[in-house]
Amino acid sequence: MAKIIATASAVLTSMTLMISAERSLADERPLIWTPTKNSDTSYGVRLGLRLPNELQSEAGINLGLDSQKNAVVNTPVRLWGKITASSIQTPAYQLNRDIRINLDAVTGSSGARVIMSEKRIASEALDVEVNRQYGMRYDGAASNWIGEASQSVKVSRAGTGTAVILEARALDTFRELGAGIAVEQKISERLSLNGRIDQATNADGPSSNIGARYTFKW
Repeated sequence: MAKIIATASAVLTSMTLMISAERSLADERPLIWTPTKNSDTSYGVRLGLRLPNELQSEAGINLGLDSQKNAVVNTPVRLWGKITASSIQTPAYQLNRDIRINLDAVTGSSGARVIMSEKRIASEALDVEVNRQYGMRYDGAASNWIGEASQSVKVSRAGTGTAVILEARALDTFRELGAGIAVEQKISERLSLNGRIDQATNADGPSSNIGARYTFKW
């Protein structure tokens, strides 16, 4: 038991030193190096490589360490990849379409998703943003494939900071359907209010919530 605790402490100390290293390493190309500290006993690092091609391909591995009080050490390992299928950037229009894959080396679960984000200036007063996701994932514990899809449309009024969002989703290979509508109101540069109503086929009735969000950067 003492040996396990000592080993965990040594690894935690090493990862702490990596996180404290110079942050400029995380921005160097073509290498991807992003250490994180989730808590005093949970650390992770994202390692990968960017390929210098038109597809802006990225691939790598996520390594983690989670040490608990009972001396149990979990080391999650996840493989990931990303390919940029389309990328258009103009003053009035933006389009990004990515293909992302991931594999959990511990559980055997995996997944692939196509993510599309489209933004355009519809008029002098209105901006429109459309987000779509389509994916398949394999549940290693249940040994089955699950299909998922979602789409949202956000219409914003730049002058007032008001936005309306319509969402639709299909989960568990279309066994569960859901939809929602949300309203956001920007109060200041950092403060915004929001409210939403959701309805899903597996719920007895609609759900709603109202909240506020305050954002800042260290």
